[in-house]
Amino acid sequence: MELNKIYNEDCLETLNRMKDESIDCVITDPPYSGLTSKSKNGRFSNNCHIEMDDMSERAFLLFMKPIFREMYRVLKMGSHLYCFTDWKQLRNMADCIELAGFKIVNIVCWNKGHFGTGAGYRSQSEYFLVFSKGLANTFNLRNVGNVITVKRAKDSIHPHQKPTELLKILIENSTNENEVVYDAFAGSGSTLISAKALKRNFVGSELSADYCDKINKIINEPSLFTQE
Repeated sequence: MELNKIYNEDCLETLNRMKDESIDCVITDPPYSGLTSKSKNGRFSNNCHIEMDDMSERAFLLFMKPIFREMYRVLKMGSHLYCFTDWKQLRNMADCIELAGFKIVNIVCWNKGHFGTGAGYRSQSEYFLVFSKGLANTFNLRNVGNVITVKRAKDSIHPHQKPTELLKILIENSTNENEVVYDAFAGSGSTLISAKALKRNFVGSELSADYCDKINKIINEPSLFTQE
């Protein structure tokens, strides 16, 4: 498996080529499957269930189950898995990861600093689940709570883009220089770009050839990635 590369393919294809216990950390943001279309401004060219986040809960669990099992196989013992989710899928996502063999460590709230569009209790947060393979390795940072306030990514190239400021906290907390970070749903490439900036190795999987092209350009020229 070649490091520091984005693979334009289904993540299971990438995972199947990885050796057992070859990855130091997984940080990923799978489709939340909230049964609501999140396409906008013509970003999506077809009715792909993954891009539209419109799988049923049962289909979502069947889709993610083999992926988390493979992630468990390739992660080193004690390593951490971070998985983003929203409040609707938090319970299902946690169950699915636990059934793959992982141990839950924490649930962290990402406070975006300001609520989004809509009415009623407008969304201001997302969550990420922290799991480990076996007994969790000690975290590197001592000044991080389970509510992290970071503004949304600006000038995003992907509708669900996460800010590098947030991802760098996770990478610094769970890895050391030259270790390997994997993202199964690379999207905008924020995780990979953050890993490179912190002198970590990375591997990413992404189905969209368009996003892969954008990620490769940004990785080679980070100044193109302006979101802080």
